[in-house]
Amino acid sequence: MSEFRPDVEGLRAVAIVLVLLAHAGVGAAGGGFVGVDVFFVISGFLITRLLVRELDRTGGISLPRFYARRVRRLLPQAIVAIVAVALVSRIVLSPLAADAVLRDVMAAGVYAMNWHLSAQAVDYFAAGAADGPLDHFWSLAVEEQFYVVWPLLLLLLRRRWVAPALAAIFAVSLTHAIQRAGAAPQQAYFSTAARAWELALGGLVALALAERRLGRRSATALGWAGLASIGYATATFGARTAMPALPALLPALGACALVAAGTSAVPAAPTRLLALPPMRFVGRISYAWYVWHWPVLVLAAAVAGPLGTGAALAVTAASFVPTIVTHRWIEEPIRRSRVRVRTAVLAAPATASLVIVAALAISWSIPSPPTLAAGKAEGAAQLVRAPRLQRAATALRPTPRDADADRGRSWEDGCLVDAAATSSPPCVYGDRSAATTVVLFGDSHAMQFFPALDRVALRRHWRLVQLAKSGCPPEAVRVIYEPLDRQYPECDAWRDAALARIARERPALVVTSSSVAYRVVEGRRVLDGAAGLAALTRAYPRALARLAQIVPRVAVLTDAPRPPIDVPDCVATHLRDLRRCAFPRRAAVARARVLAAAARRVRGVQLIDTASRFCLRRLCPAVIGDVLVYRQTGHITATYMRTLAPWLEEALS
Repeated sequence: MSEFRPDVEGLRAVAIVLVLLAHAGVGAAGGGFVGVDVFFVISGFLITRLLVRELDRTGGISLPRFYARRVRRLLPQAIVAIVAVALVSRIVLSPLAADAVLRDVMAAGVYAMNWHLSAQAVDYFAAGAADGPLDHFWSLAVEEQFYVVWPLLLLLLRRRWVAPALAAIFAVSLTHAIQRAGAAPQQAYFSTAARAWELALGGLVALALAERRLGRRSATALGWAGLASIGYATATFGARTAMPALPALLPALGACALVAAGTSAVPAAPTRLLALPPMRFVGRISYAWYVWHWPVLVLAAAVAGPLGTGAALAVTAASFVPTIVTHRWIEEPIRRSRVRVRTAVLAAPATASLVIVAALAISWSIPSPPTLAAGKAEGAAQLVRAPRLQRAATALRPTPRDADADRGRSWEDGCLVDAAATSSPPCVYGDRSAATTVVLFGDSHAMQFFPALDRVALRRHWRLVQLAKSGCPPEAVRVIYEPLDRQYPECDAWRDAALARIARERPALVVTSSSVAYRVVEGRRVLDGAAGLAALTRAYPRALARLAQIVPRVAVLTDAPRPPIDVPDCVATHLRDLRRCAFPRRAAVARARVLAAAARRVRGVQLIDTASRFCLRRLCPAVIGDVLVYRQTGHITATYMRTLAPWLEEALS
């Protein structure tokens, strides 16, 4: 049977077109991300067929030759795109956004983008982060990791154990994908372990078809069924589809059916369709087009603003230019070159190292204000001394580049427990031997007040206990946990455990706060926006009344004003005109005031309105007293919070 399969090359065209349409926002192709699943099946099929044939022919596998072929085929195109993204990002993006892209450059350069995105997917503070121009390298990373492991595994197995090994990988990986897609869907999406079954499925097809040909009727039926399966998945799948769990079987098996159909001695109609010259041409450049289309889309949107479907299609079409140029003059010449095997193999780590060094060099060239000395950071006191907008800054604390890491000691100690936790560690601060205990209780928006409350506790000789869980409000409502995009039963269990601990601690005071931007689940409905806020408002008085029954005093801190912009990014861009980063107070505090009105109705609860500590009468500054107020949308820097300690002490007393 011929080594080359023109129909498989055409199937690559189907996969890339689906991905392009989905990324351009074409509604009818909303599930076009299944093109990636098709690519994985194709890769598993081709690589397994290649390796097993070598194993049968020679009794072994030449790892240097295999890796050299992969390097020549994949690395040049990828490196050119990564370097181009790094350079263009430095020119067209804000300093902070460009610096973030350069961190992605390093992950993409070592084919670890899927791990990088997987870590971000479960980082509560990274939820809602903007798309990066190299995010699509996650799928290339999965394939590269497969290319590293699979040949080594084949060398360890006897030939007769190859099929059972693939079947075991398929079963274990699919089971893992189903479990992780339910518990952490975004993390599962990027996981090599959860994607391995698709590559194994392609490998099983390669083994099954090694010495077999289908009849024309069977091939025709399978081919049309395969196209229908992929088409149905494209038209019906969406953001809520559990990928890569059971639904992913539909496009994956569709790809298998089309690959099997291509073995017919007399090509069936679907096979002839895939083998048409235009299909083969698009399939031939599919790798290059995949590499280029996404960064062109993301960077175009960064320059021109959000793209409509028509504009996105035009930009995607424009990405054909770097695609064809690099395919014609970089990818193909190097792939066909007679570079020595040893040279090609050594080129991979050398090139990855050069990419990392280049990214670091470009990152160091990005301008950033110096860090202000701690003793010179006035912060909130400036609002009292001189209540006006700070117009410019030459030094800041923290700098925009360091803002996201400025989260405070309790976060560093693990006292903001993550999604899986149903109880909190001890997390005792202040004067630990004091007779008076104070508890800080709530979500991350409560935790952000810790740096100020810790200073108050030390001055007043309080024993301070923090009980905080990411994405978990004190109200007894079911919510969606945003990083995992699922319901959050761990929050309900943690809340009950936290209230039980508060009762055991017998504190003199509980200080609580909460985000005002939750999606609430009522029955089978998910309420967000105004409906979600209304649900929180109904539940808030009950939660506070329950606290007031347990402890003698409850203090509610209203949520900090929510900026409509990425404050650190704006400040990094407009250091000489910080007024451009201020935002209207009224809209920023509107949701918090709704919850505050509900809290006022509860007897025994003290309401402390925090808005005046962040805002002037009409505007909320991004920088106050040379201190950056926000570390990202909705969360305050620990540095600024510490400057609120005198005000908070007075408010609580």
